Amino acid sequence: MNNVNITRAAGWIAIVGSAFHLVATPFSRGSAWSEVFSQGWWNTVTLEPTPERLPVAEAFWLTPGSFAAPLLLFGALVVWSANQGHRVPAAFGWGITAWGVLAVSLLPASPGWMFPLIGGLIIAGDRQRVKVSA
Repeated sequence: MNNVNITRAAGWIAIVGSAFHLVATPFSRGSAWSEVFSQGWWNTVTLEPTPERLPVAEAFWLTPGSFAAPLLLFGALVVWSANQGHRVPAAFGWGITAWGVLAVSLLPASPGWMFPLIGGLIIAGDRQRVKVSA
């Protein structure tokens, strides 16, 4: 597998994982989102929710307040960069890997394993590119 394919794979894993998270999570919190829409969208979530408002706060932090949307955009940028033949620096891979290790250490039963995988592929794609161009 060449460096472009390795890097592209990292981007697609980020896109698919993020898209799944953004689509599936609202269904698991449907009653909270129904409450948000019925009460009005503006200023519905608070940083210090009461026990009865906790489901709405959780719904927010699991969907629009999560890192899924930025990770989806990052994945799209990585795929675009790979398709253009641009280098994705290994530093981005190391950052995503560190984030994933932290997430998995806090919640091992999460899909946080995806982050070290994405990061590792970006690192491998950049290292292979450096070897090829040297």
